[in-house]
Amino acid sequence: RDPPPAPAADPILLLHGVLCNGGVWRSLKRRLRKAGLGPVYAPSYGPPLASIDLFADQIAAHIDRILAATGARQLSIVSHSMGGLVARAYVRKYGGDKVRRVITLGAPHHGSVHAFLFPGTSLGQLRPGNAWLSALAEPEGDAPPFVSIWSWHDSMVAPQTSARLQHGRNVEVVGVGHNAMLTDPEVAAK
Repeated sequence: RDPPPAPAADPILLLHGVLCNGGVWRSLKRRLRKAGLGPVYAPSYGPPLASIDLFADQIAAHIDRILAATGARQLSIVSHSMGGLVARAYVRKYGGDKVRRVITLGAPHHGSVHAFLFPGTSLGQLRPGNAWLSALAEPEGDAPPFVSIWSWHDSMVAPQTSARLQHGRNVEVVGVGHNAMLTDPEVAAK
């Protein structure tokens, strides 16, 4: 559930990856609240294998609700896996005026070869070299700052270097798997 409406300077929106839902953020939500950050929102979007563009549209409506509920002008996005591409698709379509920053965890910014093994529109968009992913190129103009936290031990993003951004800041971690990024204290501290 969303937090109750209340004034806030920097709400945080958490975007999950493919075949997941907002429940994957339970640990990080608790950690962020303990640190006095937020309010924290973790919506689920779908249907699971639909287009990432559809997810970006759903998130656009959610961002508007969050900003209305908090009175904030902008929010921060933290995303995992495909959620990083949802955030990028949102910025490409709607601009970055409403987003203070985007932090991605294990996002396949340049695709993952594992996506060839599964059906679905969103998985097709995660395949390296596809037209949709190529069109998602570098942000323009009013794009918020991006940070990509990625791991050499991420077994879902292959090759692992596909998680590095050509723009923004890249933060490398070692010994942290793809889903472990959601709960790892070192990743949370970054």
